[in-house]
Amino acid sequence: MKFLLGLSLVLLVAPLPARQVRPAEPLDIARILAARYPAQPIMSYIPALSWSGQLRLSMLTGEPQWRDKAMTGIETFISEQTPAIAEPYRLTSLAGALAFADAASFANDRRANLMAAKVAFFMLPDTPDDDVKFNTRWTDDMFMAGAVLSRPRDEQQILGQALRRMLKTYANRLQRPDGLFIHAENAPHAWGRGNGFALLGITEALTHLPESWNPMPEPWATRPQVLDIYRRHVAALAKHQSDDGSWRQVVDEPASYRELTVTAMTTAALARGIARGWIDRTTYEPIMNRGWQAVAARVNADGTVKDVCSGTGAGETKDYYLNRPVVNGADDRGGAMALLAAIEIASLRR
Repeated sequence: MKFLLGLSLVLLVAPLPARQVRPAEPLDIARILAARYPAQPIMSYIPALSWSGQLRLSMLTGEPQWRDKAMTGIETFISEQTPAIAEPYRLTSLAGALAFADAASFANDRRANLMAAKVAFFMLPDTPDDDVKFNTRWTDDMFMAGAVLSRPRDEQQILGQALRRMLKTYANRLQRPDGLFIHAENAPHAWGRGNGFALLGITEALTHLPESWNPMPEPWATRPQVLDIYRRHVAALAKHQSDDGSWRQVVDEPASYRELTVTAMTTAALARGIARGWIDRTTYEPIMNRGWQAVAARVNADGTVKDVCSGTGAGETKDYYLNRPVVNGADDRGGAMALLAAIEIASLRR
């Protein structure tokens, strides 16, 4: 009797866990994320992913408020009130132009198309034998340049040639025999988001460049070569998926934490690959679905997110990556990448 009385008191005094109502559908999660992000509308790939996601969400749902929100954020750059190209020049900043190209495609904004092309040409190397300007030689560059050089409607041959050379060069330097990517030549570790950047950059090239790539001699990649890089990479990532569907901060380190951005980017790239027939649906759809569940589990009902690796440069030791701070809360980067995954899953299921 005393035991039961004590238990009753504990139940009365102990705080109840907060009840979270989380929609399971990708479009519902996309709406939550599109409403919250970006908090900082700067020239960067991070808000650009949110703006791109909002434009695509509007196309999927027919709801104009998402397109209007994106175009409001982009307007200051395409009207040239705020410079889209400004010092210090960084690919992470210039990659914001990916949203301008999407605004041209989804909102038919001619000014946005011109600005996207202007930024893309600004990235081009001085000679055909060089890498793109402002590169770090990290896998990050594969997405930052890939998302911009692949998109503009005009001059795709010139821009595409630079991108094809870059992807092949970076894959030769950074893709391991097992298919995973190290972050940089002086950072020989399979950082999670670094693998996401590599995979998504390749995915962007395969998506936006014309399928009939002009044959060119070395060191320019052919489409079959880039497709092979993609397939080897997704096969390697599939082997390292965690039991909850996520991928880890260091992909091949079982002791590292499960991280949102690599999970979101990998899930998005798988969804697009399945939709376009690059990979076998029977094999990869279950992997993609588990990845999506892991993304959804890390998005709260108010749009805050969990398990996001903070901003990270190249590090020489594995401990550097294992000890990077984790963001739990409002985060433009994590929110944008979760939105990307939600849009790709919703598009595939349509």
